Amino acid sequence: MNRPRAVVVARDPEIRDDWARALEASGMTVTRCVGPTVSCVILRDGCRCPLLEEAGLAIYHDAVLSDGFEDRLRVVGTRAMAVATRDRRRLDGQHEPSMSRVIASPSG
Repeated sequence: MNRPRAVVVARDPEIRDDWARALEASGMTVTRCVGPTVSCVILRDGCRCPLLEEAGLAIYHDAVLSDGFEDRLRVVGTRAMAVATRDRRRLDGQHEPSMSRVIASPSG
């Protein structure tokens, strides 16, 4: 059986890794990405992102999002459900995602 795939997008490596570990603990295969501020194919070439093409879910930290990027993502399209997410600290100090809104729905 194939495990569901997700992409975690956050600049901060601690947040990115904690979120990815939380999703992996729920049974997902997770790819990590630093986000659109570093040579993003969506902004650079207007192409679909290969990471998003393999995933069913993309969790974007609010800190990496801009109106321009969100607009471009909607125009280019994605196979993943893209969700804007805030960071929340658990009592044990680990970061966990707190999803706030859908950025883009899968376009197939």
